[in-house]
Amino acid sequence: MNKTTRAISLLGLLWSSLALVACGGGGGGGSSTTPMVDSYGITQASSFDGGVVSAAGINGAAADGAVLANAPVTITDSAGHSVSATTNSNGIYHARIDGFVPPMVGVVTKPDGSRWYAPGTAAPVARSFIVLNLTGLTDKLASDVVSAAGQSGSSRLTPALLGANSTALAQAKANLNSNLSSQITAAGLSTSTFDPVTTLLTNTNTGYDLLLNGLAISNTATTPTVIGTRYSLGGSISGLGSAAGLSLKNGNDTLFVSAGATSFAFSRLIAPGASYSVSVASQPSGLTCSVNNGSGTMGSAALTNVAVVCSTSVASLGGSVSGLGSASGLVLANGSQTVSVPANASSFTFPSNLTLGASYWVTVQTQPTGATCAVNNGGGTVTSIAPITSVQVQCVLNTYPLGGSVSGLSTNGLVLGITAQSVNVPANAVSWSFPAGVAVGVNYNVAVRAQPVGATCSVSNGSGTMGTSAINSVAVSCSTASYSLGGSISGLTGSGLVLSALGQSLTVAANATQFTFATPVAAGTAYNVQVQTQPSGQTCSVSNGSGSITGSAVSNVQISCSSSATTLGGSVTGLTGTGLVVASNGQSLAIPLPSTGTSTTFVFPQALAYGTPYDVTVPTQPTDQYCSVGNGKGSMAGLNVSNVQLNCGPGSFALSGTASGLLGPLTLVVSSTGDTAALTVAKPGFSFATLIPVGTRYRVYSEFPALRAYACNAADGTLPPGGVSLVLSCFTQYAHTLTVSGLVNDASLGLSMTFSYPTGSSPDQSDTVTQTFTATNGTLTYYLPVGARYSYGITAQPATGNCALSPSGSGNGSQTTNGSAVKFSCQ
Repeated sequence: MNKTTRAISLLGLLWSSLALVACGGGGGGGSSTTPMVDSYGITQASSFDGGVVSAAGINGAAADGAVLANAPVTITDSAGHSVSATTNSNGIYHARIDGFVPPMVGVVTKPDGSRWYAPGTAAPVARSFIVLNLTGLTDKLASDVVSAAGQSGSSRLTPALLGANSTALAQAKANLNSNLSSQITAAGLSTSTFDPVTTLLTNTNTGYDLLLNGLAISNTATTPTVIGTRYSLGGSISGLGSAAGLSLKNGNDTLFVSAGATSFAFSRLIAPGASYSVSVASQPSGLTCSVNNGSGTMGSAALTNVAVVCSTSVASLGGSVSGLGSASGLVLANGSQTVSVPANASSFTFPSNLTLGASYWVTVQTQPTGATCAVNNGGGTVTSIAPITSVQVQCVLNTYPLGGSVSGLSTNGLVLGITAQSVNVPANAVSWSFPAGVAVGVNYNVAVRAQPVGATCSVSNGSGTMGTSAINSVAVSCSTASYSLGGSISGLTGSGLVLSALGQSLTVAANATQFTFATPVAAGTAYNVQVQTQPSGQTCSVSNGSGSITGSAVSNVQISCSSSATTLGGSVTGLTGTGLVVASNGQSLAIPLPSTGTSTTFVFPQALAYGTPYDVTVPTQPTDQYCSVGNGKGSMAGLNVSNVQLNCGPGSFALSGTASGLLGPLTLVVSSTGDTAALTVAKPGFSFATLIPVGTRYRVYSEFPALRAYACNAADGTLPPGGVSLVLSCFTQYAHTLTVSGLVNDASLGLSMTFSYPTGSSPDQSDTVTQTFTATNGTLTYYLPVGARYSYGITAQPATGNCALSPSGSGNGSQTTNGSAVKFSCQ
């Protein structure tokens, strides 16, 4: 506790004691109107007991090396009663416990959320108070009782557990007084009478309070409470002299330092592991004091190395310089004060010191030649006598491009470099430069780090020191080498072989085993050797014929020649039927069933000459199968062909599908087989009974579509391998009427009628239907989809009379949603 708080506490206790004496002490009268007096001698307000004769009180202090002010407290007894209170500014609480049954357990919640527990065994006393403190030492007693019951952690203490282990509490108190006997005695207490639960605790840094100040007590909810030692925090004071008014602060603990003091120590001790931070709370008259080594974490011994330095002196102003290098001419300014900073400097200090409280602002007055500098942490106020060294001057040397010319470079791979960087120079470049430039004053030496492919480069004028402008005078000269291109030949017996590459042609004699093109090729050039003309009666092919000249002669191109023709063949998969025949180039080959499985291979018996085109077909499909041909076309290229693929599967499939949007019953017909399928709205799917071979043309259409007000579009095509699932779109048709009138004597009229259906709405067996018939008087009604075209013509007049289209009608037209009509009148 700081001295200010302690003085206030003592004054309060003195005033309370005087008031108690003036009232005749704590005794007197059993009347319920007599105010209750707490264990600290403080008379309670009448509102506390309300005049109840049986009113009983409980009080005590909550502390943790410092008082726990405004902390919530709860008291619970063995009968299930509970009462809550809050500590005052001195850590003292009061509560009514009328009718409570011991033992009782108290708990206080600390600001960090942790708790101290206390075991109480005293019974309530009418018109009086019993004491139940809540401290780390009471928590130690609670923890030891819990441990004796075979559990762990003071938070597990309950009135029932305490009642069942009363002897454990007595033993815990005896052990505590024995273990802390020296500290208890040093605090002015007696080990024979000290009881952490009932000994009065006041905020005076004496007695019980002094004992707690020297202890470091810790707990968790489920582990035993541990008692350690607190240590003092202090140090030295220099330069204070007779000046008064200095006060130091550590958290909430304030220490007033007397004039002339040379050392100090805070009265409040600190637990190991706790952090501390000593600062000047108030400066002494006429001096400025600063704290060194003022913050850290308390160890396991008293700390005496905090240094308080007081002085009337002034502080120097300076700092660090980085990156200046060889640049000269830097001038810094603080107001009217300047300092010149020499080349290669790493620090600076202004010539004149600053007074306490003075403001400063360091700027760059003059930049150095070849560099740019900036100031960080350049402003502030002088708050102590310590030298100011936190100003930072950071300089960056200016950089300028370094490069030059390059000549004779025709290939890639050239790399130029200096100490810290390099540049790749591409083929055919005429100039170059390093990407990052070079700082002023830096020495450079340009070197070839990697030569280009097939060339050699050298550097001239490549060394120097970077000045304050770009350098582009470094010259790189390259010369490119040329190399021969050739290889080996095997199997050549005929004449006439001509090879070509890079615009060169080379005629190779019969029986040659080597070849080399006449003109060497420049390094870096890409090549592709090919057979321009085959030799008589032979076929030659090229291996390793493509690449690039890299820096040596090429001699690994291989020419292989053969005098025999090559064969044509391939593979068959999925074959289960007999009778498969393949054909090409006038040859037919029957392929038998595989002895095992469904895969086999085939080769036509007659070899084919180089360049011969081929086209493999299947003139005869196997029984109940269909085989398709892959990679079946090409030209013989001098090597055996074995990649023709025959993939076989089922040979016939049922036409099936569904009618989408069907409006009523309908019969579908297959044109090639005559099969029919009846559909309804409820069952629009269909599958025709007769299988159709793969590759067969088919057409599925609506039966008698002109006689219904609805139909579905026809579907036609060639049946593919694997079959097909059809989707027929259905639609509404609209009435079309044909009327003939005026025929006499049962005469008839010969007519031709053509319906042309629109794409996607053709329901009939063909897209255009033409019909010739004889008509008599009356009206015929047909149904056509929207967009269908109709056309009528007279093929034979009646034996008597003459017929023609109605004057207002036409024999040609297009169907609409309103329907259509054609009329013929006869006379």
